[in-house]
Amino acid sequence: MTARSDSARGAAQTPLWLACVLLALVAGLLLGRQSTSVLPAAVAQTAPMAGARGVYAFTGEIDQGQYGLFMLDIEQGTVWCYEIETVSGTRKLRLMAARSWIYDRYLRDFNCAEPSHRTVQKLIAQQRSLEPPLDAKRDFEDNPPTNPGGAAPQLTSEP
Repeated sequence: MTARSDSARGAAQTPLWLACVLLALVAGLLLGRQSTSVLPAAVAQTAPMAGARGVYAFTGEIDQGQYGLFMLDIEQGTVWCYEIETVSGTRKLRLMAARSWIYDRYLRDFNCAEPSHRTVQKLIAQQRSLEPPLDAKRDFEDNPPTNPGGAAPQLTSEP
């Protein structure tokens, strides 16, 4: 009876060993599929802008009903635009404009509409001179003035 019970026990354990081996194989595959990074990816992280080596492409309207392809090279500091035109029934790209902006950042005013940066500087200085000091603002917010008569205060346009 013991020989028979040993063979029955061995036959019953074979499926258990097979299941363990298969589970280990599946676990190994799942662990191998994970990223090589030890740190998990940030869930709320924004995706980077699509571009290859600092070159970005986007479409935009050039004129009413006319669109173009704009390209921006961050590394070289250039921007250029292609117009989509139809020639003999075939759509083609035609280079409309290109320029480098490397030195543009050193200009303060060039071909700009009003107000110029100098006008804005003057307006800000004038506004700051009329504003009460920061402590006076805090006092006003903590203790706003009351109007016992109920009449609205008169506003004047003169400083």
